[in-house]
Amino acid sequence: METITLFHTNDMHSHLEYWPRIAQKLRSKKMELLDRKESVFVFDSGDAGDRIHPLTEATDGQFISELLNEAYYDIVTIGNNEGIGNTKQQLNQLYDKAKYSVVVSNIKERNTLKQPEWADEFHILTTQKGYKLGVIGCTIPLPTSYELLGWDIENPIDAIHRLIKTYKESVDGFILLSHLGIHTDREIAARFKEIAVIMGGHTHHLLPEGEQVNHTLIAGAGKFGKHVGQISLHMIGSYHFKAQARVFNAETDIPPLRGEKKRITRLNRKGKHLLQEKKIAYLQEPFEIDWQRCTNFVSFTLKMLIEKTEADLSIINSGLFLKPLLKGLVSFNDIHESLPHPMRLLTFHIKGEDLIELIHSMEEQRTRLRHLPTAGFGFRGQLFGEICYSGIQKKNDEFRVNEKLLHPNHWYKVATVDYFLYVPFFPIIEERTHPRMEYPDFLRTLVANELKENYPVPKRKERK
Repeated sequence: METITLFHTNDMHSHLEYWPRIAQKLRSKKMELLDRKESVFVFDSGDAGDRIHPLTEATDGQFISELLNEAYYDIVTIGNNEGIGNTKQQLNQLYDKAKYSVVVSNIKERNTLKQPEWADEFHILTTQKGYKLGVIGCTIPLPTSYELLGWDIENPIDAIHRLIKTYKESVDGFILLSHLGIHTDREIAARFKEIAVIMGGHTHHLLPEGEQVNHTLIAGAGKFGKHVGQISLHMIGSYHFKAQARVFNAETDIPPLRGEKKRITRLNRKGKHLLQEKKIAYLQEPFEIDWQRCTNFVSFTLKMLIEKTEADLSIINSGLFLKPLLKGLVSFNDIHESLPHPMRLLTFHIKGEDLIELIHSMEEQRTRLRHLPTAGFGFRGQLFGEICYSGIQKKNDEFRVNEKLLHPNHWYKVATVDYFLYVPFFPIIEERTHPRMEYPDFLRTLVANELKENYPVPKRKERK
């Protein structure tokens, strides 16, 4: 019999308020247990990085992946923020300086169906007493986004079944790093008795004592770096194990480190400085925001969506815009603060009769959504805000598209953001269309490029 200690984090989303003390605790506990010749491993289950942090944005995520080295992680998997929060090139370089292994079992190169060079499909850990633990890592399948970026995403349950079948005779049990959400974790635990522990994320679930489902212990450490999970895995024999879970509250259970607040502030300032150095545009008039109406900032973006995608009409919500762009010089930091969301352009073709139903649905929900607090699905704002159209007009109780009567049997191309696909407010988009992501860049990058083209920064006159 052997007791193996597993530490785990998930869904930190670049929240670094308690990172210095967390990293120090993980380092010291790991070294302490190794000095006693005990088995100990440290894991992260995805969404460690989030481009809402200016230094994460300024370094294309590499700041966070390098920061994880401080905590002596052994293995991490990716969440949607790493997977679709980066272009393919950015993700291919994300872990260049990582001193830990990355395991992602359900992603392949789209063109070749080969495993990406930066990740292992499967990893075997050997304990002090010779037990072998097979580590699987699965991330939430979002095929519409992954396919645009050049990745093939496999159903995680299919991937798990395939890997257990392949390696069952080679290991004494499996560990799953899951960025799939608690409901999928429960389904997996019920189906695969070979999995000893699932360390989960994505739905930000906090399980102070874990949750036992059949032979499997499910663990989760909440969100935003506020907790660290610890699991004691007792290996009684091959595929014979017991496990207990606990969590540490980073604020109350882990002592603060001297100067940690100053360090976190310094990192934030460094990111802002790097983003401020990227000069984007010069505005003669401010671009305003107002979550209760469609401002000139919204109108500019709606027009851009149509021009970029050659759509007939465009739709977005005013709650996307968090800060105005002031008159004068605009930096990429200003754009980042205004549009921090990891969102991309999305288009779909829709039959006129379905478009009429969609618009009616939006109009019926308009008052409720205007003041509705929303979170998740990549949204980093507070309220959904006003629904704003371009290309749609209503005259005498009739809808028109670009001043022509909306015909029930005609097809129309609509441009919006992927957020509209994932939120539950507009199911018609998923049920009756075939949505397509149009650009690998985020909305804010496309807005920045459009501003640069339309409102260029004046060139400095050379002194004679």
